[in-house]
Amino acid sequence: MTPSHRKSVLVAGGTGGIGHAVCTALAADGFDVAFTYGRNHDGAETLAAELAAAGARHVYRAVPLEDAAAVAAFADHVADILGRIDAVVYAAGPNLSLKPISALAPAEWSHVIDVDVKGAFHLVAATLPHLRRQPSSAMVAITTAAVARVPKADILSAAPKSAIETLFRGIAKEEGRNGIRANCVGPGWIDGGMGRRVVAAQFTPAKLDRLLAGTPLGRMGTPRDVAAAAAFLLSDAAGYITGQSLAVDGGLQL
Repeated sequence: MTPSHRKSVLVAGGTGGIGHAVCTALAADGFDVAFTYGRNHDGAETLAAELAAAGARHVYRAVPLEDAAAVAAFADHVADILGRIDAVVYAAGPNLSLKPISALAPAEWSHVIDVDVKGAFHLVAATLPHLRRQPSSAMVAITTAAVARVPKADILSAAPKSAIETLFRGIAKEEGRNGIRANCVGPGWIDGGMGRRVVAAQFTPAKLDRLLAGTPLGRMGTPRDVAAAAAFLLSDAAGYITGQSLAVDGGLQL
């Protein structure tokens, strides 16, 4: 596929464990890749080198997703450099720890809403005009399997991601007439990125054993598991799928 005919994707949160896997999976599928990151400049340079090795054109920038103007400016820059935006993935979100609702401070709640929910909306607002220019395009939000049932001590993840899932279902409802599909991928416990950090910091071996015992597949997932689901939902093979959430959780919701 020549550069002028390659599709391009914009991934918000490219240096996270899942975001990195999404970027490399889509590059392997023939996409040129643009991605945002927060403060992990070294991780961004490492990912850029991997994308270059895969033959993908790439653009990246540190973008505060809570800044609507900065997100819009980056989306326009990506379209200028890569020529088009065919797909968008929201794989961002603040670092969190497990806390019961009673232990949360109002400032913590506000921060998560500002960074995660507003960040997802800013990405949608900035990229929809570009997606509408393509005959078919798609969006995927990486949310959490916890939206399917009220989690214990994980509301800082589940509540914002529930809002984001509803936002993407709204996009599916309103933008289908413009050829835009929108879906979500809900990871369970993933051995990478924030999932790995939370387990290392807050799980005893016995607690981890209980978690795995309650998971039908008996293991944590990998970032590649999530990336494969996102890549499928962005592909032509999922061309009649929109407004859905695909749990990648080893059966934890059952």
